[in-house]
Amino acid sequence: MKKICIGCGATLQDENKNLVGYSPNILENLYCQRCFRIKNYNELPKIVAENKDYEKVIDEVIKKNGLIIFVVDIFQFKSTFNKKMLEKLKNKDVILVANKFDLFPKSTKVEKVVEWLSKECEKFSFKVLAISVVSSKKGYYIDEFVNLIDMARKDRDVYFLGVANVGKSSLINAVLKRFTDRVDDLISESMIPGTTLDQIKIMFFNDGKYLIDTPGLINEGDILTKLLPQSYKKIIPTSEIKPKTFQIYSDNAIMLAGLASIRIKSDDVISLIVYTSNDLYIHRCKGTNLNKLYNEQLGKLLNPPSYEEIKNIEYEIKNIKLDGIKKKTIWFSGFGFVSVVGKCELEIKYVKNTDIYITNSI
Repeated sequence: MKKICIGCGATLQDENKNLVGYSPNILENLYCQRCFRIKNYNELPKIVAENKDYEKVIDEVIKKNGLIIFVVDIFQFKSTFNKKMLEKLKNKDVILVANKFDLFPKSTKVEKVVEWLSKECEKFSFKVLAISVVSSKKGYYIDEFVNLIDMARKDRDVYFLGVANVGKSSLINAVLKRFTDRVDDLISESMIPGTTLDQIKIMFFNDGKYLIDTPGLINEGDILTKLLPQSYKKIIPTSEIKPKTFQIYSDNAIMLAGLASIRIKSDDVISLIVYTSNDLYIHRCKGTNLNKLYNEQLGKLLNPPSYEEIKNIEYEIKNIKLDGIKKKTIWFSGFGFVSVVGKCELEIKYVKNTDIYITNSI
């Protein structure tokens, strides 16, 4: 009888330490060696799920009569509100959950965020049973979230779906800590996309039904797919964001380390409010100095990318005109967003084959 790792969902095996699910002692261990090292040594996993594996899992899940918890990262909403996911989940019973609310400034009103999320769902004609905003790290609104599940579940299993790194596993762990006697994480968590390898079923409800974690689709347009794990800690925020406000004159620019730059052309002074990890270096400069800085400081002052990553990175440019009637937000897939106030033209330079999006301001 096969035994499943409770950390990542892989079938345990003791034959090959380089393959998924390896454990030197299957009979005694609940975790594979990979998950044991993630859990006890905070080691970054070398084996991760691939999109073909995820597609197979999600296609199996949507055939079942379960309640779907579609988890997105509120800090990376536009890249995690994935179009492929939206197509697959149409006509299913879905609760949209925006995780990582703790990253937003404490002054942020959750009601306004829910209103904004609702409008984004309407744009894609994506119908949901309810919208919940939570923080799995801080435990914000976990009670309200579970109450929504209780009202919508109707004696069904509950599946957590979403792209990689939105915090599906951490959200389940937060629920277990709140409503059971567990004090430690049960499911493996890591900043490396693809940590969960297969379905993980945890009996939770009194009627014998399960909370079920699933591996996350890797977003190919995410900056993390272009960088090495040593850069992740500078990019992925772990505490409340401290917004940085700049008053920018025409033909001036800001650089988001070496990941992107925004050059302004305008008749007026333009306000830029930067929401990124507090550890990401932001540099203000003249627009005419941008190329020189990219050429001379990439991997040095402008890091990430590091020296090791530069050889695999190219850039592209997008030009955008804003009418100044409404505040707009520029989302950079994987590392944050910038709000722009005022009428202007933007020259945005960013890493090739990553995604950027423009929306009304959140």
